[in-house]
Amino acid sequence: MLVRLSLMNKKTTAFLFLLASFISLFLYACSPQTAAVLPTDTAEATVVDSPATETPFIPTPSPVSTEAVNLSAVSLPEGIQLEFWHPWSGELANLMAELVEQFNQENQWGITVTVQVHADELVLLQDMDQAAANAEYPDVVAAPSAYLKTWYRQGWPLLDLTAFTDSPEYGLDADQLAAFLPVFWKNDLIDEVRLGLPAFRDGHFLFYNQSWAQQMGFDAYPQTSLDFQAQACAAAAANLADAQLENNGTGGWLYDTRALTLLSWLRAFNGDDLIRSDGEISFAEEGSQVALEYLFDMYYQNCAWTGKQSEPFQYFADRYALFYSGDSQDIFTQEIVNQNVKSGDDWMLIPYPSDDSRPVVYVDGDSYAVFQKDIDKELAAWLFLRYLNSTENQIKVIQATGSLPFSTITIGQMSDFRKEHPVWDQALQYLALAQPIPDTPGWMDAEAVLSDMAWQLKYTAAKENLPAILNEAERIIQGN
Repeated sequence: MLVRLSLMNKKTTAFLFLLASFISLFLYACSPQTAAVLPTDTAEATVVDSPATETPFIPTPSPVSTEAVNLSAVSLPEGIQLEFWHPWSGELANLMAELVEQFNQENQWGITVTVQVHADELVLLQDMDQAAANAEYPDVVAAPSAYLKTWYRQGWPLLDLTAFTDSPEYGLDADQLAAFLPVFWKNDLIDEVRLGLPAFRDGHFLFYNQSWAQQMGFDAYPQTSLDFQAQACAAAAANLADAQLENNGTGGWLYDTRALTLLSWLRAFNGDDLIRSDGEISFAEEGSQVALEYLFDMYYQNCAWTGKQSEPFQYFADRYALFYSGDSQDIFTQEIVNQNVKSGDDWMLIPYPSDDSRPVVYVDGDSYAVFQKDIDKELAAWLFLRYLNSTENQIKVIQATGSLPFSTITIGQMSDFRKEHPVWDQALQYLALAQPIPDTPGWMDAEAVLSDMAWQLKYTAAKENLPAILNEAERIIQGN
């Protein structure tokens, strides 16, 4: 039995991560790139399942080195071994194992990379805290850009990759550098220090059933909050009026409590005012109150709802939801579910509508970073990153996950993929709208606060409670 958004439903959805930077897009540039195919033994993959522990005491390590590195004087010895940590699972973890295996067998320097899989991002964060406490860092790590910047601010010995990206001998050529979309390339910069290279990027959107909307008389996707509400409420009314009883109470926007979802709505109603001058989120702005009231009204008009299934895909395919909030990586799953139910509906990804600001699309993802060791290990680690970041391997990551391209060269070499996945192709137009999520020290706390706010909003019985929710969120963020 499906349950409308009400006090009776006790489920909550886990929150996610976020972040990105500002973009101007060169979407269809096409330039050939030769992947650096680099030799050695087979990759060893170790899965690390760390229990939750208290955050250990972390001594202050050496800061990021910004001294110039003379790579032309480096001659790599044979047999360098590297340790690579990442938080991925499923298809992406399998792909990483294959790529590391290939690198170990083919790189010309005899470098061997060992992989450690750390379950998810929270486990990786705990394990990195422990590594810092023991001053035993991996050589290479893949982690959210927010983590890299937090570690940098804490003084962890991350390597500035600028000398490596710009190296005439070992760096990226001018065409490669120019092809990176600024929203992704600038994401790992702080104080002119390059902390990482993009590993993959995901976009947060609204999934929208275009065919169903058109049948209800809507010729375009919603451009404003009122448009969105009108279409969601029309879908709820349509399901209530049809002959099916089991879909009563469904039809509009499928609500979730993820931090990124609420952040998107807050940004839609606040615009740039949501972010303070220090980069932190401000819950005290008038638009935040308006946003919560808007969502509250959606719930109690039955235009937003929640169900027993933890995932939205079947609801969307069965026309139980006109909209749901999701990520570009969800495209593949939605394609499969629609095929399984033989749905002929056309659907698309759209930005969050905004009345006074540009539509909202947040992008997020992990980046590769290197920790300071001796120069031989640092160069070996860079050569491994250069291999992972080749156009060929960027494409493999996209094909495995449905993530977004971060290079116009990559986009130009994916014509067949774009034809096979038209929704993914259509979503590329919104890269021009992509905007950053706060990457300040307070972001990790804000993530938890946003998810909790969404949960409270889901169960609050009176609109009069909303100011108290916002005040408490602001108090927590301010540390008062």
